[in-house]
Amino acid sequence: MKRLSIILLLLFAASFLSVAQKSKNQKKQERYQKALKLVEAKQFEFIGRKANPQGTRQIDLTTRINFMRIDGDKAIADMPYFGRAYSGGYSPTDGGINFDAPYEQYSVDKNEKKGRVTITFKVKSNSDTYNCTLIISGIDNVTLTVSSNRRQTISYYGYIKPINEK
Repeated sequence: MKRLSIILLLLFAASFLSVAQKSKNQKKQERYQKALKLVEAKQFEFIGRKANPQGTRQIDLTTRINFMRIDGDKAIADMPYFGRAYSGGYSPTDGGINFDAPYEQYSVDKNEKKGRVTITFKVKSNSDTYNCTLIISGIDNVTLTVSSNRRQTISYYGYIKPINEK
């Protein structure tokens, strides 16, 4: 009788863990599908929670206005920048990553198995060329990496949302 009780208890625990794992995978898949829908519509906005400049600690962005928006065939950004400039002409008053221009070389790589979407594109502003990579693992787990000709690479961690959503 004692052996039967232990076996039943183990079966119950195993079934509970199976349901919990399935629920976790289901939620991850739902977040991936929401993100994929925004990416395919080319109508989304990245909001950074943290900046991670090379060679220093993370910086909290929750109290600063920042965004990178894909709106049709155009990319718009107003992100703070923390890092080193490589060439002259870098203005301390224009310290952010700012652009509002059509993007080039836009590509989307979907990985259904890992639940990840990778977007790469290039944007030319008046003063610089930015290579941007978004790695999206659901709407609430996004990394934006920006490299340019004149500045050190910087990464931002945040989330994406529809453009008009507050």
